Amino acid sequence: PTDDEGNYNVMSCQHAMSLGRVAGHNAAAEILGLPLHPYSQPKYVTCLDLGKWGAVYTEGWDHQVMYQGMEAKKIKQEINTQWIYPPEPDREKMFSVANPDYIIVP
Repeated sequence: PTDDEGNYNVMSCQHAMSLGRVAGHNAAAEILGLPLHPYSQPKYVTCLDLGKWGAVYTEGWDHQVMYQGMEAKKIKQEINTQWIYPPEPDREKMFSVANPDYIIVP
């Protein structure tokens, strides 16, 4: 479950990254006897690239279209090159995205 409203994670990068981040934190916390961190996915989006036409970007579990065409295509390119891309090899940046509360989708 991603929340208390009956929504579940799906097979997508945004869920895999958040779930993996929390799972890694909780594995270390379990070994060290520290409190576990609950998984949640407070914001759900989809962005589907549709080739030359552009893309469609939706928000919410009911998939409300927020952007479409080339405007959404620019967001899709940002998602693929920045949002879900690993940070540069800098200790501070690496640890900041390892935080289980790090939010991928602004």
